[in-house]
Amino acid sequence: MHDHEHGLRQRLGWAVGLTVAICVAELIGGWWTRSLALLSDAVHVATDALSLGLTLAAVFWARRPPSDRLTFGWHRLEIFAAAFNGGSLLVVSLWLLVEAIGRLVAPVPVKATEMSLIAVAGLVANLIVLALLHGIGLHSLNVRSAVLHIVGDAASSVGVLVAGALIALTGWFWLDPTLSLVITAAIAYQALRVTWEAAHILMEGAPTGIDTRVVRDALLTLPHVRQVHDLHVWSLCSQCRCLSAHLVVSDEGLQNVSEVLARAQALLRERFVIHHATLQLEPNRCADGYLCANHRHPNDSAWQCCVE
Repeated sequence: MHDHEHGLRQRLGWAVGLTVAICVAELIGGWWTRSLALLSDAVHVATDALSLGLTLAAVFWARRPPSDRLTFGWHRLEIFAAAFNGGSLLVVSLWLLVEAIGRLVAPVPVKATEMSLIAVAGLVANLIVLALLHGIGLHSLNVRSAVLHIVGDAASSVGVLVAGALIALTGWFWLDPTLSLVITAAIAYQALRVTWEAAHILMEGAPTGIDTRVVRDALLTLPHVRQVHDLHVWSLCSQCRCLSAHLVVSDEGLQNVSEVLARAQALLRERFVIHHATLQLEPNRCADGYLCANHRHPNDSAWQCCVE
């Protein structure tokens, strides 16, 4: 396991380094050739570097143990970084949009040949990054997402290459800001999605793909479980799901607490990929003045006060 994590960090480190190098090269190339499409693609590459960097940080910081003050460890660092970077990318996207519209109104000459050569270098570097990530993407949701970003950036590099060739042949300088608008739209979409997902996690929302009603019904199928209430499902980061719930069990279940807990934990791990679950078992009756839920679905007048 240690060797696998070391290899993962090493290959992710190389991928981040190459992606940052592409970004810097395209920023300089965009300024030199006056190509807004290259500048836009540089920002697109920055989103890839961000995704890979967050993945690398998550792999590294997640290994740090919790402390008395940080009882869940450093998992949330990934989410705060994603929210900040997503917001900053939206600001950059707005600037690129304004600049592209201005260049459509008054086209600016670009160095088409140099623009194409830089796009070729970016495409080759993207292919190298894909080769580095090949084979490790199956082990991490973040890496699989980053791979999709890299594929999208490779497609953008092809677009810049084609646009550069057409500009060199036809002199249609309006192609540069037009392509920039397409790339900017892709950046804004990714930034909005990242920002929204980060905000959802910070609001302790249910993880993507988790329906709490389905989780409740699944727990109710377990032997001896009669009711489920105070059910909460949330994420610490993009890969760490947590759950807490109260399980009302029969008297027989209270005599086999270890078995009930083991079955519930196994169900949550295998069906919902929830590895951190805190479950409280309660007797199959309501204590005086206790607030409980007798229904499986929250729409069925779920909460009522039971008094013996």
